[in-house]
Amino acid sequence: MRNDLLMDRSLASVLRQTHRNLEINIVCDGMRGEPMNDLRSRIAALRDPRIRFWPIPRQEYPEDPQERWCLLGMNARNHGLDQATARWVAPLDDDDEWTDEHVEDLLGVAKANNVDFAYGMSQYHWPDDRPQMAGKWPPGYGAFCDGAQIYRHDMGYRYDPGCIDRGLPEDGDLWERMVKGGVTFAFAPTIVHHYYPNER
Repeated sequence: MRNDLLMDRSLASVLRQTHRNLEINIVCDGMRGEPMNDLRSRIAALRDPRIRFWPIPRQEYPEDPQERWCLLGMNARNHGLDQATARWVAPLDDDDEWTDEHVEDLLGVAKANNVDFAYGMSQYHWPDDRPQMAGKWPPGYGAFCDGAQIYRHDMGYRYDPGCIDRGLPEDGDLWERMVKGGVTFAFAPTIVHHYYPNER
């Protein structure tokens, strides 16, 4: 159940962060009925004033599988960016998790290098347990996973449906536009993110 993954893996890893000064925006895309009520009550039970919950209408996706893949989660991601008030933002999917020092480590790297964007490495957890890591220099599409980053929110970048025309997924397209736009990057060669892909 996605609620269990969110609560027990993703959100739990955010709440374990050694950097405690966080604003946590949870965006729920299209959930209704009992699953929505369950998630809302479980978040409320945490009584953590840093958490804000944003249910939004379900995004409409193209029928073409490639185009659908390019746009997955775009509305939810942009809504999270629109609601964020912090200077730095760091996205995380509901089925992945951060290391406990994710924010502290990447924020430290960004500030030490005086850059706009810092990213690290991801450890994959495939269902068949085969090992895989991601994260390399230079930045851009294919250099790292989406949950392994932190960047300055005040730059104003958003996910763009035009990524379909450029043949890129929304996150990789964002990073390519940032590179071309002169955003400065730093890479931390340490694991900051755990990625749980499925075989699809």
